[in-house]
Amino acid sequence: MPLFPVHQKFVDDFFAEVARYEAGYAHVAFNFVAIRSEDRFVIVQGRLFLNSIDPKMPTYIFQSPNVRAGRYQLSELKLDMRAFVAQLLTGKITTPDGDLHFVAIQNGDYAVSYMPFHPDGLQNQNRTSVLRLMAGPVTIAQPNIDWEVKSATPPYDGLQELATELGFGSISVATSTIEIIAFNVAAIDMQDSKVSGSTAVLGVVVASGLDSEKVKLGYRVYNPALPTERKTVEGASMVWTNDGALKRGRTEVQVPPAAVINCVVSYDGCALHHQWVGDPERSQNSRRAVYEAFDPKLEALEGMIRNASMRGQDARQLEPAVAWIMWMLGFSVVHLGGMPRTRDAADLIAVSPAGHFLVVECTTGLLKAENKLALLHARAEAVRRSLAASNNTYQRVLPMIVTSKTVAEVKPDMEAAGRLGIRVVTMETVEQAINRTLIQPNADQMFFDAENAVKAELAKYEAEPALPLIDTPLPKV
Repeated sequence: MPLFPVHQKFVDDFFAEVARYEAGYAHVAFNFVAIRSEDRFVIVQGRLFLNSIDPKMPTYIFQSPNVRAGRYQLSELKLDMRAFVAQLLTGKITTPDGDLHFVAIQNGDYAVSYMPFHPDGLQNQNRTSVLRLMAGPVTIAQPNIDWEVKSATPPYDGLQELATELGFGSISVATSTIEIIAFNVAAIDMQDSKVSGSTAVLGVVVASGLDSEKVKLGYRVYNPALPTERKTVEGASMVWTNDGALKRGRTEVQVPPAAVINCVVSYDGCALHHQWVGDPERSQNSRRAVYEAFDPKLEALEGMIRNASMRGQDARQLEPAVAWIMWMLGFSVVHLGGMPRTRDAADLIAVSPAGHFLVVECTTGLLKAENKLALLHARAEAVRRSLAASNNTYQRVLPMIVTSKTVAEVKPDMEAAGRLGIRVVTMETVEQAINRTLIQPNADQMFFDAENAVKAELAKYEAEPALPLIDTPLPKV
C-alpha cells in the first residue's frame, strides 16, 4: 500500500539529501531484533547503518525458538538502500536465514518520520540524518523471552543485552520500528589541524568514494583585537593523500598569533562537521592562561580525565577536573562533593554570569548506577525550591551528569536521563569543552545551549528513539 503523501515526502527528502554523498557509504549493514509471532518472525527494532569505513563487525545471527537477531551486510540481502525501503513496505525483508516481517498497522499503513539533524549528531558537532519507519504493534512476552535468551547458545542476560550488543537503545517501544542512519562522511582532521604562531595547518578527512573537488573547508578566525576573518578553501586547492578508506586533505593559512579557528567541512554544499582549532601554546582565554601558569599544556588536567576513564577509578578524581574546566569556560564553581560533611550534596554547583545554575553530578560508572539520576533530579529540585523561597525564580536551574564513559557506553541509560530533563555530558563532550577553553568564554551561552539540548532530548524521546554510536563513519580525528 502506498505511503501517505506526507510520509512519502519524508522518504524522498531523506534520499535526496543522502544522494549527494551516497558514494561515501562503502559499508552498509542491517542490524535487527525480531520476535516470533505465531509462525513468523516480526521485527521489533531494526537499524540500517550507513558507514564510510568498515566497523569490523561481521555478519552475526542469534537464534532461539522465539528470538532471531543479528547483523547482515546490505549486499548479502542483494538490495540497495532504496530497494531495502521498498521491500520493507511490502511487509517483509528476505534474508539468507528466512523472512523478517514488518507488519503494517491494521489499516495497512506505515508511518514515517525524518530527522535531518539528530541530537546525537549535533552533540558531536556533526550531521547525522535519520529516517524512521514505523509499523504495527509488537508484543514481547516477558520475562519468558529473557529466560529463553539466558539459556541460548551463546547466552545473554536477556533481550536488552542482546539488543545493546547490536547497537540498539532501550527495547521499550511497543511498535515495530526501523531506522536508516546516515552518519557524516567528512570531518575536520584534529590529528593534523593546529595553529602554531602565525601559521594554521587545517586538515579534513573524507570517505574515499567521494570526489575531493566537491569538498570545501570554511573557516572563521577569531582574535579579540581584530574583526572576524571568514574564508573558504576549495577541495581542488588542498593537498590530498589516500589513507585506505579515507582521503586526507590539508592546507596552510596565515593567521594572527593566538588566533582560534572554527572550521567547517562541507561536501557538495552540505555542511557535515565543525570543530575548533587553536594554538596549544597560546590562549585568548585569560582564565585558561592563568590556569596554565600552574598546569602547563593542561597535562595534569588531561591526565586526571584519562585516569577517570579507567575501570575502577573513583569519581572523586573526576570532580576537580570538571570543576577546573567549567571555571575556564566562565562559570563560577563550588565543589561540594569533595568534603565529608557535604558528600550528600551535589558534586558541583556552577553559576553563569547571568546567575543561572548547573547542578552537576560526576560519575565514572553508568548513569543509573547507585540511583544517581534520581538523586541528581532531587538535588536540582531542592535548588529550585531554595531559589523560589528567596524570590529568585527568574534564575534557571539545570541538572547535569558528567561521565567519563563514551556515548556508546552509556547509551542504554540516556533515555532515563533525557526523560528527567538531565543534561548528559560524555567523554566526547568533555574533550570538546577543553578545546573551547582556548577562546573567550561565554558561560551564559553555554548554559542556554545545554538547556536547549535538554529540550531537544525531551522532544526526541517523545518522537524519536536514541541512536547508538557503535557504528561510526569516520575514525576519531
